[in-house]
Amino acid sequence: MKYEIELDGTFTVEINYWKNRAELYYEGMKLSGVEGKRNVFSLGNEECRIAGTLFSGIYLCRGEQKALVTKLFWYDYIACILPFVVGLLGNIIGAILGAICFFICYKTVPYVKNYFLRLLICLGVAAGVLLVVVTLASLFPALFFLKKE
Repeated sequence: MKYEIELDGTFTVEINYWKNRAELYYEGMKLSGVEGKRNVFSLGNEECRIAGTLFSGIYLCRGEQKALVTKLFWYDYIACILPFVVGLLGNIIGAILGAICFFICYKTVPYVKNYFLRLLICLGVAAGVLLVVVTLASLFPALFFLKKE
């Protein structure tokens, strides 16, 4: 995902959330990373770094200046946790499946800028978890401690 930031010049931050890597461009020119340091880039004599998490916010730091790049808000976390909550209906198997789908939603949501599309993706994944849990419960009731009648 690319973000444009104004901080004594135009920075372009390109973040890969899956690999937890970032690239930094200043006025269209790619900055080289400082060897031995992760997400730290050299701009002439000064260092620029990308710090933080999606929970606290990802920041671009240039000397004493700091600018917010991106952050997930409370409603994003509620949308992401829906598959896990739905998975809890299906005992431990559903909870494990829900936790995996929570992680997938958490890593996918930052790539989507439209909030309603974010919500739709998370609801779709939650519906998928529910469908899998119900299907497994009907095919293998012993897995969910249900009595077959």
